[in-house]
Amino acid sequence: MIESGNAILERHNATFVGSGDETLVLIPGFGTEQSAWRHVVDAFKDRYRILSFDLAGVGPANQIHYDHARYGTLDAYARDVAMVLGALRVERCVCVGHSVAGLVAALASVKAPHLFRKLVLLGASACYRNIGTYRGGFERADIDGLIESATRDYLRWTAQFGQMVVSAPAEDPTVKEFVAALRAMRPDMALSLLLTILQSDLRSRLTEVTVQAVVLQTREDSAVTREAAEYLRDHLAGSVLEVLDASGHLPHLSAPGTVIDALNRHLP
Repeated sequence: MIESGNAILERHNATFVGSGDETLVLIPGFGTEQSAWRHVVDAFKDRYRILSFDLAGVGPANQIHYDHARYGTLDAYARDVAMVLGALRVERCVCVGHSVAGLVAALASVKAPHLFRKLVLLGASACYRNIGTYRGGFERADIDGLIESATRDYLRWTAQFGQMVVSAPAEDPTVKEFVAALRAMRPDMALSLLLTILQSDLRSRLTEVTVQAVVLQTREDSAVTREAAEYLRDHLAGSVLEVLDASGHLPHLSAPGTVIDALNRHLP
């Protein structure tokens, strides 16, 4: 059965804000939902028609639609992105994806390049693991340790993971927001998706991306190495990399002005 546009809107909590001839699409990354983009929305709503939506199981919202088997690979999320844009008749959009959502958007652009005018990948990585001479940041033992500690004590793990990802102490507002979002997720969903993300290796797929891309990376990010960001730049045809004067993996929350300034430089 083909879903209607209204059904797609409801299933992915899709919202339109703002006005303008061009559409700006914002997709949140792991452990966050579309509210994480609120500063960006406020900055660009007078310039763009902004579409935000949540992916199944990625954050606290939309967990009812998560299926462990279906979402065992990131391609399933890419199909969802293409489906949402197609159902809502959004074409030639500028799409900003945070973290894993950046690569999901890139995969969606391979499936349906006409839907995208430009990609902005914020804190994205094609592979989070160290493989051969490639430095993605995580050894196999690191991943096993993350999953084991999260399985043993999820609440304690969220506190530690939140501080690591944001690169700030526990009392930092962004850490508190991120930890609260993680704790609002079903632990089995969160760990299943985290494992899918950390085990993914999309390096061989980058040559399939034909849409122009901008890679935005903070100067220090415990989740994504500088080498991983440079790898995206070197293997996405015609792409550019800008290193932001900020730290942590959620700069659109922790340093929104820096991200907004960068977007102003790169958005059409």
